[in-house]
Amino acid sequence: MSGKRFSVFLSMSGCKRRCVYCDQRAITGEVPPSPERIMEDITSSGVKFEEICFFGGSFTCLPVAIQDSYLKIARDLSIPTRMSTHPMCIDEETLLRLSSYPISMIELGISSLDDKILEQCRRGYTGEEALRSMKLILDHRYELCAQLMIGLPGQTCRSSIEDLHRLAELKGPRSMTLRIYPCLVLEGTRLHEMMEEGYSPLSLDEAVSWGGKMLQEAHRMGFHVQRIGLSETPSLALAVRGGPHHPALGEMIRGYSMAQTLIRQSRLGPWQIPANRISYLTGHGELGLKTLAKEADLSVQETKKRIFVCPTVVD
Repeated sequence: MSGKRFSVFLSMSGCKRRCVYCDQRAITGEVPPSPERIMEDITSSGVKFEEICFFGGSFTCLPVAIQDSYLKIARDLSIPTRMSTHPMCIDEETLLRLSSYPISMIELGISSLDDKILEQCRRGYTGEEALRSMKLILDHRYELCAQLMIGLPGQTCRSSIEDLHRLAELKGPRSMTLRIYPCLVLEGTRLHEMMEEGYSPLSLDEAVSWGGKMLQEAHRMGFHVQRIGLSETPSLALAVRGGPHHPALGEMIRGYSMAQTLIRQSRLGPWQIPANRISYLTGHGELGLKTLAKEADLSVQETKKRIFVCPTVVD
């Protein structure tokens, strides 16, 4: 629970298979609450929540009676609801049923659209099947978010960019939101075994570069990128055995992306940076600033002299 969003973590509830990288209980450290507990927590909090979010499981794969028991809370309290789910649990009947509830967004765990990568990860669908599910959601006029990953077995930065192009073609002028998650190796998962068999997870530097290029391309294509990186929890920190695990990965990726964007705008500056975004360059050991200096072939000190802070902008 944070701000005005009440988040419920279903921790693999409804999931019909276990993907090679997945252990939602390690990521969230939570056991799914009952509908009664959710209602009690919301009504006793004294907070006016703007959204109830069901994450960490495959919501529309749950038995309909269980889905309805959760969704009736949102309807009774007149609070819009967001859910994450599996592409193969989306169809006409499901979307028509959901229309009687205040659904603010449907998030699909896409990971990749490359069939070979999806097969290696045991996702249980093809890229075309995922695209069909997304098209159904958009055609029914729901807000859609695609959850993508970087660093999966067999995946490359190029294949991630190709995924973005396919998503852009699908959405056309319609809006679509993205989340970009790093592939982390968690203890006890099949991916942990695969690492011992030769799979190499991304380093932090590789993830920053890959994510930065992907973010830049996503913005160019008109996507809204809602989140980059995973929320840090004590259980996640204890479970990670490999991959780009860093609580500020999203900030670092945004800094790298900003540096690349500034270079495109002006090879040697000067550069104007909104006050609320200057930390993308100056934070985390000045990673973004150093990237900008390297790309401009300038010293860090000279690069700083060519940066001017302008008023805050609203996203």
